[in-house]
Amino acid sequence: MQSAQRKDQSSRAQGRSAALISVGLLLAAAAAGCGHGADAATAAPREFVMAYDDNRATASLVFPSLTYESILRLELPDGKHRPDRLQLQAAAPGTLAITVYENDLLESPGEPIFEVTRELVGEDVSNGKDGRWVLADLRDRPELKGVVWIGMRKMAGEPAIWTSAVVSGQAYLRDRDPKKSMGLLPVKRTPMVRLAVRP
Repeated sequence: MQSAQRKDQSSRAQGRSAALISVGLLLAAAAAGCGHGADAATAAPREFVMAYDDNRATASLVFPSLTYESILRLELPDGKHRPDRLQLQAAAPGTLAITVYENDLLESPGEPIFEVTRELVGEDVSNGKDGRWVLADLRDRPELKGVVWIGMRKMAGEPAIWTSAVVSGQAYLRDRDPKKSMGLLPVKRTPMVRLAVRP
């Protein structure tokens, strides 16, 4: 009788052990599957590239003063997005301040979200046909959502950027000098400026 009980207990213990091994294998397989999915997502990230130009630079935009600003309005897809990079085609060397603004209640550039400075050197200058773009890394900047405005103005030298002949209805100029009281003026040409964000 005791021998039968021992066999029965041994059989149950083996069953529990086999069940634990099965659960362990299932968990390991699930973990391996999850890891593979994460690797696949990391290997192929998605981004939105926001732009209005047609990739054909035909004229340059110069900045006659330190307060003169070129403005581009961009409407991001729904939700919050991490800025990745800003790219532009430089037509002449100099130093640019690039400011990303919130959208205010009047559908105009509001408070600055962040600003970066980019020095354009000879190697950055494009002839408008060589596919050369200047990049500004934005990966450590705050998240963006809704409508944002990209402003560019000179800080030193005589920088210039290429523009395309596209009439986007989203490109403007303004003078930040409060004495001149020049608000947003729509322009027919669109600057060769693009913003890349990740969802």
